[in-house]
Amino acid sequence: MSLETTYRILAETSRPEAVDVLARGLTSEDAQARQYCFRTLAQRDCRRSHELVIAHWDRFRDEIIEATKDHREGFCATVVETLTDELSKAEAGDARLDVDRTAVLTQIVLFFSIRDALPLLIDASWKNFSHIVRQQCIDTVVPLASTWGKHARRQYAGQRPDPNVERQRLELTKQLLQSAKNFQKHRCEELLDAFLVISTWNDPALRAALTDDSPCRTVLLRRLRNSQQQAVMELLAGFIRRRSIPDCLLGLMLQRCDAMYCETLLQVITPDPSSVTLTNLKEYGLPDCLRGGVSLLRTLGIDRDAAIAHAYTMAMQHDPETIAVLLEILQRHHAPITSSQAAYDAVSICLSRCDVPNADYWLQAVSSDRIEALLTSPESSADRVAQPTEKANTANTAAETTADADRAEFSHSESFEDRAADVCLRLVKWAEAKKSRFSKPAKRLLGEFNINNMLPLFPTLSAKERMRIGKTLMRIDPATLDVVRDGLRHAVMSRRIEAIEFAQTLGLVELMIEPFTNIVHSDHQRTRIAAAEALATAKCDTSAGLLKELATSPLGSLRDAAKDSLQRRGIAL
Repeated sequence: MSLETTYRILAETSRPEAVDVLARGLTSEDAQARQYCFRTLAQRDCRRSHELVIAHWDRFRDEIIEATKDHREGFCATVVETLTDELSKAEAGDARLDVDRTAVLTQIVLFFSIRDALPLLIDASWKNFSHIVRQQCIDTVVPLASTWGKHARRQYAGQRPDPNVERQRLELTKQLLQSAKNFQKHRCEELLDAFLVISTWNDPALRAALTDDSPCRTVLLRRLRNSQQQAVMELLAGFIRRRSIPDCLLGLMLQRCDAMYCETLLQVITPDPSSVTLTNLKEYGLPDCLRGGVSLLRTLGIDRDAAIAHAYTMAMQHDPETIAVLLEILQRHHAPITSSQAAYDAVSICLSRCDVPNADYWLQAVSSDRIEALLTSPESSADRVAQPTEKANTANTAAETTADADRAEFSHSESFEDRAADVCLRLVKWAEAKKSRFSKPAKRLLGEFNINNMLPLFPTLSAKERMRIGKTLMRIDPATLDVVRDGLRHAVMSRRIEAIEFAQTLGLVELMIEPFTNIVHSDHQRTRIAAAEALATAKCDTSAGLLKELATSPLGSLRDAAKDSLQRRGIAL
């Protein structure tokens, strides 16, 4: 007969001598023989056989795991029975208690995820006489409960749970809630964690515990605020995706701000948030752990960019710092990686949500010296954004990158003006990148930075600010020249003077000779004087002829202004 037949007979026979034979095989130096023996002992419907396997767990753990992978049901039942006996000894204070044996049994329960042992372990975790046994039980209950609860929460995300398994889990939540209510007796915070990690958001036990104004709710809320268990933080953060959030959790969910919770919350938000998540972010505002803007973003992994983009634009769409965050995300992906496409898609959506900054914001930008980086860079920046590239193993994956000239980081300065200048600089460059998907959103955000809004402000600004505004407008507002030309013909004198000052600041006088000729011939004296002063910045012969003509004017102030302009140009009368 083959060995397989021999071991099959040993597995099926009821004779006790078979166990003795297999026990001798466990002392063999042949690993294959030991494997046969362990497998056969696990197959036997005999408690003594299973206890023999338990006795060798410490020495042959890996071999037992491999040998019993297809024959664990009877073995696990024996483990639970044996554990019940040992815990009863501990509960009674029996001197025969073997804490090493209970340690082995709890290890087996944890490794094989024997859920049937959980009710027994939960009671022992706070009722047992032995402190060592209580700790062994707690160390088993928490990871088992965490794994089960995590699986249950994933099922709520789209899978239908097994009714029998779900019924068993709900019974355990009731048992763990009872232990939480007795917290003052055992003072074991790990049991609070066990209740929280096995729970899902709609569990009756959890809802009841959070609704009832009791000491139990107080300790659970404190644990939700302080626990470093990943599953506890996942439970708390997950309420951002629920239509109904308990009042006592709302503030806690928004105010907890440690780094681990921040990561967990962004993981829950996901790169493609649900409509409920977006609605909650808009209604309740940005959680404290996500505050910090660009500074916070730099501390996070690049795979969180899409989630934080959605969070900021829903909760802080009015704040220009949100625009800075989105632009920094694009900067972080200038060298495309796997998560870049999700980041590009998120930023493309989120830029359209942001409110357009008003003219006052752009005035703050031009007051910063950082804006000079924009004014000194080449104006032909349409080619600065690389075309979408295909990534290996991903069809039609587009990645847009900026050239080296556009890779300057945001300022670390606390100055509001510097940050506004950084935002302006990057938006202008994206607006000029006509082949980019971000060109139109950038132009929309620059909508209030236009010649019509800026021209009336010119008299109140310094010469440096005028120059910065003018040069920026020449790059982003194609209507600038037409508006200046129309301004020189405006019926209101003050508007004509504003247009003259603008043309003078930007050196556009030569392009506006025709309206300037009309002004110096027929306009109000004050306007003619302003035009004469502006002609000093021109270089063409026509402008020189106009100045010579004005130099012979009978009006002394106009004549003096013309002579001064001719002198500045080095032209003799």
